[in-house]
Amino acid sequence: SSIEDERPWFDVGLNGTGQIVTVSDTGIDTNNCYFWDITSEEDPGQVRNDLHRKVVQYIPFVDNVDQLYGHGTHVTGTVAGRQAIEG
Repeated sequence: SSIEDERPWFDVGLNGTGQIVTVSDTGIDTNNCYFWDITSEEDPGQVRNDLHRKVVQYIPFVDNVDQLYGHGTHVTGTVAGRQAIEG
């Protein structure tokens, strides 16, 4: 927004760049457009990868159904999601 104080955090340069957060919820769909990374050849896994666009490490504790359609994708998207330009 170009309106002063409309987005006060962004107006002072706070946009989350370089920050790492943890979300503990059901699984996430790492192929969702909000987490997908065209530059990464592999899905985020248990080994930390700081070069991934959004998900630097992912340790699932759920089954595949909950991972793809669960609450975790919604919550994580709210916290850190931003649609990939290529996705």
